[in-house]
Amino acid sequence: MDEAPLKYYFLEQVGALVARSTQEPEGFSSYFSDREPRDEEILALIAVSTMLSGKHRISESFPAPAEALAALSPEARAEICHAFRKALRTARQEPLISAA
Repeated sequence: MDEAPLKYYFLEQVGALVARSTQEPEGFSSYFSDREPRDEEILALIAVSTMLSGKHRISESFPAPAEALAALSPEARAEICHAFRKALRTARQEPLISAA
């Protein structure tokens, strides 16, 4: 299996997911404000969020995002988790834009 397209898809999801959460006061970014998220938490959050959005492009190959994440190599999953943590740190550093 060529995992590059699948890994790229989840890396895109990371960016969108973190961007949405940092704009919501009750988003998961506030949950992780005082600690680093564990890999298991990140992967579960991505799987559930992708499934709930109903917009996953992986349905031709995998019936659920969790199965698609599980099909990735440990290295690819680690890269996705690293990207999530990095996006979360970056989003916390950026000032929130208010619609005044």
